[in-house]
Amino acid sequence: MTPFIRKPVGFGGVNEPPDVITVQSYLCLSGAVAPIAVDGIAGPKTIEAIRTFQARFMLAPDGRVDPGGRTIHELGQTARGREKTSAQSTPRDPYWDGDSSKWSEAKKLESLNSEFRDKIGAMLEELRLQQFRPKIFYAWRSVEVQEELFRKKRSKVRFSFHNAQKSDGSPHAYAVDVIDRRWAWGAGARAHGYWDALGDAAHYLGLYWGGDWVSFKDLAHVQFLQNSELRRIKRDSGLA
Repeated sequence: MTPFIRKPVGFGGVNEPPDVITVQSYLCLSGAVAPIAVDGIAGPKTIEAIRTFQARFMLAPDGRVDPGGRTIHELGQTARGREKTSAQSTPRDPYWDGDSSKWSEAKKLESLNSEFRDKIGAMLEELRLQQFRPKIFYAWRSVEVQEELFRKKRSKVRFSFHNAQKSDGSPHAYAVDVIDRRWAWGAGARAHGYWDALGDAAHYLGLYWGGDWVSFKDLAHVQFLQNSELRRIKRDSGLA
């Protein structure tokens, strides 16, 4: 799937912040350019990174990424190719060590299954267009962290879609927890309609929202698969 942006990004582009963040995130994920800030600003470093990436397949890089165009398609393909290559390496890269709740947004997105990542990128963009300030709190998290959440009764399961991994142990998550950075889980989120907006955006993209659950409402939680798939994902992760 080609990453989704609404309007052109880069030199001569419209440069709406959500679109710029998507492009910046995929540039970082590509591994083909030096790391840049994922800040929603299409400044000289971002435009130069676009040109550097385009030089891999264009004779005259123009520094611009158009919706549905070659550059955005190549960004998606390169990120997926890197994801497949990383699955063949062992042991797990130390890059994935540390507190995953404190990773950058780009790194959290990188820890997701690639199809799910594209949908979450679109979901974040939609929320930003509604003037919310979404923040991925957790994407992938370790089974050790999951066990601690279970022990504290903050989760109903010892293995969740957050814990999914590839054969080498590197992240391949199918769930995110997304808050508004102004209110987190506080009363302001409900008062300003954030949870409803999150649920609507998730539903529109064919995702599953924890706010729909009856026995344990997890308002910030969005996942790619139905709960009935959890056992299979645990087995595929080598953790069954």
